[in-house]
Amino acid sequence: MLRLSTAAVAALLLSSISSRAQAPNDECASAITISCGQTLSGSTASAFPDEALACGVTITAPGVWYVLEGTNAQVIVTTCPNNSYDTKLNVYQGFCGVITCVGGNDDTAGVGLCSSFGFAAMEGTTYYILVQGYNGATGTFDLAVTCTPMTFDVCNGALPMTCGQTVSGTTVGATGDTAPACGTDITAPGVWYTFEGEDAQITVSTCPNSAYDTRLNVYSGACDALVCVTGNDDIVGGVLCSNVVFNGTSGTTYHVLVQGYDGQTGDFELSVSCVSCGVPQNIIISPLDVSATVTWSSDNTSSTYSIEYGPTGFTPGTGTVITGIVGVDGPPVVITGLTLATDYEILITEDCGGGDVSTTVGPVAFTTLATPPAVNALCGGALPIACGASVPGNTTNGSFTALPACGAANVTTSGVWYTFTGDGQVVSLSTCGGNAYDTKISVFSGGCSAPVCVVGGDDAPGCAANASRVDLQTTSGTEYLVLVHGYGQNQGPFSLTMTCSVACVAVENDDCPGATLLTVQPTGGCEASTGTTECVFAPAFGNPPCDPFGNIVDTWYAFNSGWTQNLTLILEAITAGTINAAIYTACDAPAYVACWNNVSAPIQLDMVPPNTDLLLRIWNGGGPVAGTYTICLEGDFSLGIPPMEEVSTTHISPVPAHDRSTVQPLAGISTLTVVDLQGRTMMITNTQGATSAQLDLAGLAPGSYVLLGDGRAIGRFIKE
Repeated sequence: MLRLSTAAVAALLLSSISSRAQAPNDECASAITISCGQTLSGSTASAFPDEALACGVTITAPGVWYVLEGTNAQVIVTTCPNNSYDTKLNVYQGFCGVITCVGGNDDTAGVGLCSSFGFAAMEGTTYYILVQGYNGATGTFDLAVTCTPMTFDVCNGALPMTCGQTVSGTTVGATGDTAPACGTDITAPGVWYTFEGEDAQITVSTCPNSAYDTRLNVYSGACDALVCVTGNDDIVGGVLCSNVVFNGTSGTTYHVLVQGYDGQTGDFELSVSCVSCGVPQNIIISPLDVSATVTWSSDNTSSTYSIEYGPTGFTPGTGTVITGIVGVDGPPVVITGLTLATDYEILITEDCGGGDVSTTVGPVAFTTLATPPAVNALCGGALPIACGASVPGNTTNGSFTALPACGAANVTTSGVWYTFTGDGQVVSLSTCGGNAYDTKISVFSGGCSAPVCVVGGDDAPGCAANASRVDLQTTSGTEYLVLVHGYGQNQGPFSLTMTCSVACVAVENDDCPGATLLTVQPTGGCEASTGTTECVFAPAFGNPPCDPFGNIVDTWYAFNSGWTQNLTLILEAITAGTINAAIYTACDAPAYVACWNNVSAPIQLDMVPPNTDLLLRIWNGGGPVAGTYTICLEGDFSLGIPPMEEVSTTHISPVPAHDRSTVQPLAGISTLTVVDLQGRTMMITNTQGATSAQLDLAGLAPGSYVLLGDGRAIGRFIKE
């Protein structure tokens, strides 16, 4: 949520307000009421700049305000076609002291420089509409509000479905959605469906009957508080329909958004199936010369699996069958007695008992190797490598193994294995200068039966031809397993080099849980901290989206966004060759917010939610580009605090305060909130209808604070 202020900082300090003539609805508090079916003429020519939250589009010009009461309708607000300048629209909900973003628009597609935005206006909710302009532009406009009954164009109008149902639909004519990204980004207008979950494996799919490149997002929770369940763009590479599978829960309501890739719309068929005996998922076959290993994921513990295999094109029921108990006999399951260089297919079924049998999956094809595999094709045959060694290898006769995600080096093709024991030194493993294809390196601990990612690398800085390098601080006595593999389906010869050096002094904020706390400083007064990517090592979890293939050596910082406006990250490489940044929400499940490559200028953090604990990930590729950098966060503190009442009758005593303060009279105020000068909430007190209140300040640090009454600033005090 955002505290709005259209007064200057001086107003916060009880200074006089400018006497310059203003538009009557220049401030949120003086918003003009507009209703469904109305068109009102307006002008921003005499408006003052707004310190409102960027919402859908940024605030780049003075604007004026309108207020709309929700009536459970689908609403479109527009300045089209009667606008004399390039408009922008922002829509918020709540009240002027504390509001949240609904969405916004700059230019209406196919119309021009006017603006339109659609949303579901719920009964009992107040919506504030800010009409502003592009790049400082002001002028006249007509603002029209059209309301229609709720349709499945919005979440609240989602069409109901049931398990086992298939419906036809279209996204042609749909409007954009403000739902959070979930499994895949929201990149096109979409329509909504809803169904009640069952304790079953649930499949939601637009396959095979979609006439365009669809995307699916599935959520639980209410429409105003959606929680991501899963999402999908393409079921497999090159097949442009979408398919998701997840374990449902009885009594849970699920919302499904059908949208499209890169703005595409079209016709589709959507199916929902719920099965108590789940279908085998994520089937992976790792063939060798005369054998193959089959792995899959199952929701049916203790069920009976059946694998039938035979030459390509065999008739089901005529192949060779292997059976076993899920979780006891497999997966994985090894098929033996195969023939060199031969094409095979397999079918997999699971029987949950009582006649409850899963759908058969397959046929899934594979081909055995034409020559015997490399001796180190499997983890158990890993060859030793030592400090100073450079060993040749070839992944062509390696083996594909399903392994945990590992940095930028997820396993997608065959590889070969090496092993060494740590002695406390820093180890570098590299294919630089010795590779004939696009390599990857993954390093695991935990042994072959339970590998745990230590570090993974794809393309390393300073290495030509997409070669790889990883660095790790070893632990004495720990066995490390090294897999050399390739990007995509790339395979070929390489040379793996291992070098060792004395352990360096660890950087304290190398790992997310040790993040260094950053304090947001006043705009123009940033005193930068110095950080380094030297003696920093890659984390086990994945790369940020803006750097999916690069080596990652990173440091971490933590901060609270407060109610600060114009929050800015100032990051500068000093001796580091390059520097990059990303924002996350948590260490245990690091949800990505935004990221930037090759930072060379201040970054406006308009996308971060207010008053929220966040994490900054600062990285580069290490090696030749490792080095120092400076970092600072700055913002306008007072602009994030609601404007002070021009004349406040509320008194705070004593001055200065110590452990307690008395606030009186309260004049109907129900909630008192203490915020610091960064706008961060420090304490909240419910007055319970009293005419005075005592605040326990013992837990506050010495300093200056602002007191809010029901969201409006009513005084300031200093605690000694």
